[in-house]
Amino acid sequence: MIRVLTLLAALAVATPALAQRELTVVAGGGQLQDHMRRTLFETFTRATGVPVRDSSYDYNVGPIRAMVQARNVTWDVVLVEAPDLIRGCEDGIFERIDWSVVNRAKFLGGGAETCGAGAIGWGVSVFRDLNRNPTGPSNWQEFWDTQRFPGRRTLRRGARMTLEIALMGDGVPAAEVYRVLATPAGQQRAFAALDRIRPSLHFWTGGQQPLELVNAGEVAFAVGFVGRTANAIRGGARLDLNWDTLLFSYDYWAVVRGSPNAANGMRLIEHMTNPAPLRALTELWPINPVTAEVANDPAVRARNPLMMSNHQDRGLRIDTEFWLDQGPDLEQRFAAWLNR
Repeated sequence: MIRVLTLLAALAVATPALAQRELTVVAGGGQLQDHMRRTLFETFTRATGVPVRDSSYDYNVGPIRAMVQARNVTWDVVLVEAPDLIRGCEDGIFERIDWSVVNRAKFLGGGAETCGAGAIGWGVSVFRDLNRNPTGPSNWQEFWDTQRFPGRRTLRRGARMTLEIALMGDGVPAAEVYRVLATPAGQQRAFAALDRIRPSLHFWTGGQQPLELVNAGEVAFAVGFVGRTANAIRGGARLDLNWDTLLFSYDYWAVVRGSPNAANGMRLIEHMTNPAPLRALTELWPINPVTAEVANDPAVRARNPLMMSNHQDRGLRIDTEFWLDQGPDLEQRFAAWLNR
C-alpha cells in the first residue's frame, strides 16, 4: 500500500511537469525566424514565463502527420501553408483554434480559419542581380524567353506556383490561369511550357537558395520569396524585384493535434498575432502581417516600401481550393516529370 501511495504521489508531481514542458514552435527558418525569435517567441516568454524553443522545417507536413498518427507529438505550434492547413484540419492533424483565446476579429479577410490563425502573407516573384544582369524579364512571357534573356532560371521544386507560372509564361492571362489549369488541356500546356525551357531550369527547395544561386552567379533569374529578396535589398544588395510577377498567399499558425501544450500554444498564437510584437517584427523584416491593424498601418507601409501589401494588387493570389482539389494529382505528375 505504501508503494502504491508513493507511486501516485510521484505521478502527481511528474504530470504537471510534463504538461509544462518547453513549448516548441516550428517555422520556415532563416533570418525571418531569427527575427521572429526576438520579437514573437522571446517576448511571449517574458510576458508569460512559458519557455519557448523554436525549430525549422521545409513546410512538408509529412512529419507532422506521422507524429500525430504515432501519438508522439513533439511540435506544438507550426507555421503552415494554406492548402496544408485546410487539408490537415480536415484530416485531424491540427487542433481547432480556440477563438476564446485568439481574437478572431483582428485578422484580414481569409485570415481566420477553423484550425489556423493568419501569420504572414508571403509571395514569390522574379528577381535578378543588377550587377550581373542589368536587364531582365519584366513579365512571365519574357521570363520564358530564353533567346532574348539567356541564362539559367530557378523555380520552386513543386507543382504549386510552378504550373501557374508556366501557363503565364506561355501567354495565359493571370485572371484565366486557374480556369485553364483545371482542364486536362491546360495541364498539358503547362508541362509542355516547362519542357520548352527545361535545359535552362533549376529547382530549389529551401527559401534561401534562390538568393544564394543568384549571388553566386549560378542562375541569371530567380523566382524567390519576396520577403527574403526585399530584406536583401534593404541590406544593400543590388537586386531588381519584379512585382508584376508576384504570386502570393497566407501562412497560418496552427497547433498540432495531441500537443500536450495546446493551451499554451493558443496563448502563443494570440501573442504572435497581436499588433505590438508584429510591429516590432516589421521593423526588422518587410513582412506582410495578416493582422489588419498592422497590415493597414500607413506608417508600417511607408517604412516598408517593399512590403507585399503595397504591391499585391499587381499579383496573382494562389487559389487554395484549387490546390486542395487538384494538388495531390498534380504534385505526383510534377514529380514524375521532374524525374524522367
